[in-house]
Amino acid sequence: MEWKMLRLLNRDRRKYRIQALFMQDDLRRVAREHSKDMAKLDYFEHKNWRGQTHVDRLMEAKVTDTVSGENLAKIGGYNYPVHRAEIGLMNSPGHRANILNKQFNCVGIGIHKSENKIFYFTQNFALRKLIFLKKPKESINIQKGLFLYFKPVGKVQMGVYRLLDASGVIKEKGFPIEKGKNMLNIHFPDIGHYKIEIFSGEKGKIQLNLSNQFSVHVKKGWFL
Repeated sequence: MEWKMLRLLNRDRRKYRIQALFMQDDLRRVAREHSKDMAKLDYFEHKNWRGQTHVDRLMEAKVTDTVSGENLAKIGGYNYPVHRAEIGLMNSPGHRANILNKQFNCVGIGIHKSENKIFYFTQNFALRKLIFLKKPKESINIQKGLFLYFKPVGKVQMGVYRLLDASGVIKEKGFPIEKGKNMLNIHFPDIGHYKIEIFSGEKGKIQLNLSNQFSVHVKKGWFL
């Protein structure tokens, strides 16, 4: 359903000759959590029960994009809830403005179904300097490592990935970023659960921005 909404969202953008959005897993997790929270606690607001806005939730998740927006929808009683939700959002001036915002280049879509069969939709939009073209795999073979596919936006020229386990940071390594599509292969010292943080920025500048973060399970062979 989340990927279907992405297709509908990008179809609406194409009608106005606006660049398609890429689904980003870290934005998606934040969106899913808010939809799940609204469904379980029976409310429908941009602010959650802790008083957090979408900006607060993104900051708490260490998503550092400076331009962001959020759309919410709540649908029940329809055979095609995703279509009805996207139609409703496009018919609302504020939500429509987010969907057709040329500044945004990526999105996270999270959908959750409540016990009384009501669907809650959250769309988290952002302007990102480093866009992941494919969702990072959650489970990988230690011999192959993790392959990441991405492309830069603007003047991004270098990146750093940080590898963390339960003890903290165990590896930090820089990598060049070329124009167009890029591929990065990350290898791991042993099997287990790891967290990866990707930073990006311009050459010659000390400050790098956190572009994405995710977890991965590294295993031996082809079976768990």
